[in-house]
Amino acid sequence: MKKFLMAAIFFVMVSVTNFANAAEIDRAFYLGTPDVSYPLVIAKNADATAKINREIRNEVKKLIEAVNKQMAEGDFNSVVIGIDYEIPCNHENGILSIILNQYVNFENSAHPSSYRRGLSFNSDSGARLTAESLSEIAKHGNDYTPEILTQKLRAYSEKNNGLLFSDFQRLTKTPDDFYFDDNLHVHFLFQQYEVAPYAVGIIDLDADATY
Repeated sequence: MKKFLMAAIFFVMVSVTNFANAAEIDRAFYLGTPDVSYPLVIAKNADATAKINREIRNEVKKLIEAVNKQMAEGDFNSVVIGIDYEIPCNHENGILSIILNQYVNFENSAHPSSYRRGLSFNSDSGARLTAESLSEIAKHGNDYTPEILTQKLRAYSEKNNGLLFSDFQRLTKTPDDFYFDDNLHVHFLFQQYEVAPYAVGIIDLDADATY
């Protein structure tokens, strides 16, 4: 019988509070499983807290549902899944960034898959920050258009001995996976196979750096 992960999400929270500038962060576990955890954010007001945590739970739920769908459609009997997180920015000016690190390994698959998902918020209002509004929010006066990011990505690749697919042409949109670091630089995440071979891994492009 196939071992399916449940699509319904039940969480157990433990207090591992990080008293940071913008928000407090607790760790919550999926079904009490230590290998699957996500951040529970305590913002400055209840409305912002509810909005941010709803977005985070939805991201975790999407992963679980995607794994379940692959299990149902593929020739797999079991799967190992792990989720952990990083908080690269919890800034006093109200910018909160979260990275969800995800690991999925289906039985009999050629290799495991890893993902890093970036989520950023205004921790005062709870609003999720979008790629379209980055140039207004970011503090370094840069634009993050597909054209400029393509140039940055190529320069980053050249500096690192050519990481990209040989037939890579250009980005057609500003990526949705981004986060802020503690210096308020904007980083874009490119997943395995997205712009480069599997062996390259996940590319973390600091779009405010000089390459």
